[in-house]
Amino acid sequence: MITFKFTIKTAKNLKGEYSIILHLIKDRTNTSLSLRKKCNYEDWSFETERLKKSHADHKQINALINKYSDRLNEIIHEFELDERPFTLQDVLISFKNKSGKQQTVSYTSFHEALIEEAKTAGKISTSSIEKEALRSIQRFYGRTEISFRDLSVNNIYKYQSHLNSINNSQSTIGIKMRTLRAVINKAIKREIIPATMYPFDKFKVSKIKESGKKEYLTEAELELLKSTDLESKNERIARDMFLLSFYGRGINFVDLMLLKKTDLHKGTINYRRRKTDVMISFKVNIFWEQKLLEYAAPSDSIYLFNIINNDQTDGNYIENRKQKYLKVYVNTPLKDILSKLEISKNITYYCARHSFATILKFNNISIDIIKEALGHKDIKSTMSYLNTLPSNTLDKMIDDVINF
Repeated sequence: MITFKFTIKTAKNLKGEYSIILHLIKDRTNTSLSLRKKCNYEDWSFETERLKKSHADHKQINALINKYSDRLNEIIHEFELDERPFTLQDVLISFKNKSGKQQTVSYTSFHEALIEEAKTAGKISTSSIEKEALRSIQRFYGRTEISFRDLSVNNIYKYQSHLNSINNSQSTIGIKMRTLRAVINKAIKREIIPATMYPFDKFKVSKIKESGKKEYLTEAELELLKSTDLESKNERIARDMFLLSFYGRGINFVDLMLLKKTDLHKGTINYRRRKTDVMISFKVNIFWEQKLLEYAAPSDSIYLFNIINNDQTDGNYIENRKQKYLKVYVNTPLKDILSKLEISKNITYYCARHSFATILKFNNISIDIIKEALGHKDIKSTMSYLNTLPSNTLDKMIDDVINF
């Protein structure tokens, strides 16, 4: 059973207007699609799901809503007659085709639908990455509409060469290729295209290697960072946030921001990692105890740290707040600190996670344990965090084993 309604978003834009959206529900899951029309709150009728006569363009927009409603009813009827299982995404893709009929779906429309899915699920960062990947492919082809047949093995190799020619880093190319592969995998899984159209059995994304290592701080450099007197408030914030991540098992900044008071119980933090949905638990050390007091949120806030204002939970706000806080209070001051300490490394907040994983590796902690500590779902993700052992570390390990 699938139902739909036309309504307005709960949050208004900077002009005080509300976006008109299509909201679909099936099997207790839901999704929404913007109609790219806006109105004032008092102009919308929740009973009729239409604009009131007080809106200047009520006739045109209501006619559009009626047209969309008829199209949706026809699509849903066709899916139900077919008697095969279908998802909300199937309905959404068919709806975005102008005729409203089930027909061949383009790569562009399918990828755009996935971006909307990510937004609806509150995965703002993921939707931004996917959006940029789609735009990159469109720039390569010189058009907005891309078919799945355009994405042949030969064309993907040409796309890779194009990305190299415009000086994209291997890391950036890898992200775009993995995004492209994920979209095609989802299209096959949802039976949008046949498995025979899969190009990545011949084009191996794993062969795209980043020549530079992920930066990390050594134990000595971390101790220097921790013990250095810093006069600037922003530098102290940057240092503290970096070390909170390191001592918090490499906690991502968004997860640090979103830690709630209920996540702390008897000196232990328990939270669900946003990226992988893996539950992580760690005991807070003295450093964490001090910073929990120093950066404590107001007593009436649901959050542990005073980073998110007014108990906000909106996905767009969280993403924007994360980006701004990292830029202003963490990553920029970190560069100044390391320059003063004469540490020639390009360190950002995220390098605390690399440092945590790498130091565990240097101390002979097994990959499986590091995987659990980082909250990864698979060992491949953990391996990507671990740098090649530097020569002095190798020398020490060999000296400990072999008697010269």
